[in-house]
Amino acid sequence: MNTKFALPMVVAGSILLAGCFDGSDSTPTTDVRVVHASSDAPAVNVRVNGDVVVSGADFKQAAVFKPDAGVASIEVDGLLPDGATATVIEADGVSLRSDTNYDVIAVGKVGDDTIEPLILSDTGERDSADSVRLRVAHLSPDAQNAAGGAVDVYVTAPGADLATAAPAVTFEFKGSAGPLEVPAGDYQVRVTPTGDPNTVVYDSGTVPLPAGADLLVGAVDNTGVNSDASPISLIVVNGDAVTELFDANQGAGVRVVHASFSAPDVDVLVDDQPTAFDDLTYGDVAPGSGLESFAQLASGQTNVKVVDSTTPSTVAINADLNLINAQGYTVIAVDQLSGGVSALVEPESVRSIATQASLRIIHGSTQAGSVDIYVLPETQTMIGNSDPTLADVPFEAVTDYLALAEGTYNVVVTTAGSGTPLIQQNGIALSAGGVYTVIARDGKAGATSPLDVPGLIIFGGTPAI
Repeated sequence: MNTKFALPMVVAGSILLAGCFDGSDSTPTTDVRVVHASSDAPAVNVRVNGDVVVSGADFKQAAVFKPDAGVASIEVDGLLPDGATATVIEADGVSLRSDTNYDVIAVGKVGDDTIEPLILSDTGERDSADSVRLRVAHLSPDAQNAAGGAVDVYVTAPGADLATAAPAVTFEFKGSAGPLEVPAGDYQVRVTPTGDPNTVVYDSGTVPLPAGADLLVGAVDNTGVNSDASPISLIVVNGDAVTELFDANQGAGVRVVHASFSAPDVDVLVDDQPTAFDDLTYGDVAPGSGLESFAQLASGQTNVKVVDSTTPSTVAINADLNLINAQGYTVIAVDQLSGGVSALVEPESVRSIATQASLRIIHGSTQAGSVDIYVLPETQTMIGNSDPTLADVPFEAVTDYLALAEGTYNVVVTTAGSGTPLIQQNGIALSAGGVYTVIARDGKAGATSPLDVPGLIIFGGTPAI
């Protein structure tokens, strides 16, 4: 795959910082912080003067390193689905001053070729050591589109009336402001289209700001579940630590998968109340199998019960969930009724990455034992001499998301070490930008149907436009 992306200097995810690039005692150094704020971009490596200083960086995190002041060359390598890298930024002759801090931020999107670097500089000067020092940046093209242009940002006491408040900042996409210094305490951040305080497109709820903090606050595209609540979330960057603040009213998302072949049709109760999850039969995914198909629930402690549809007093699953705002969860009923149905509760990612399909595999088949899993190209229907994509996978194991090139694949599940197929499903189409989950399930003896043999339950897909 020969792919070239116009990626700037983006960073985050599972970050590794090389120790070889700290300045020596005799050479002045500078501070460079790299922030990944491009919602559909893949992970990257960053090199300075040929040395890798940031490795495996992903969306919504930051890394800080201290190169020698002076002239430097900076390169960024995009990480491709096959494990290869492609140099996507080559910046020679970059001047770095010892008395200045730099933020190099990736903004825009890969999917529409708008991704580019936004570079901010800062002296770090402040009026009071006890104040909260804020710099604010508009890093969200989705917010620009939703608001139809510039936005007003209000930083007020919790509950303040915006009709009588003045915005702290007004800016468009790629704009920045500050530093602003405010007293430590509780605040509420709200974002509206410019001049329209009655239309709040983001509400942080109450946020404590501690004395002495020096924060970069960026509005980024909202990649949590229920993202129709707001086009943005806020990332609060303090050094190399990043905290994300979703809209206070966004809520969590839950879906349920019936993957216990011996269990009857079931209903799902939330805090003992009926839901729209009624009469789920084996193999069903509710409320739907699409990438964004979740039931919206309030964040916090929630009880979920799975009960027999005809005998509600028969409880197959009774699980207390601590739901986090904007996080999606899939509750999967697995195992056999005779031994007790159990619940796998798995956090979901719904972030679309333009350069890859993301595939997660869950072993939910009691009949298979430990398995090897092969993800083969469309042209290869037999395992042959291929090594398994995942080896010796135990029952109830959940893989990380695999990065795959767009295409059609054949998935084969075998008993571990045997090479004998137990489950095979050909022609699984995966789109770039899609996020998919595959569950290996048991076969159900009895009526003639595709569920009579072990197989796969597949859900997810590409985001709705």
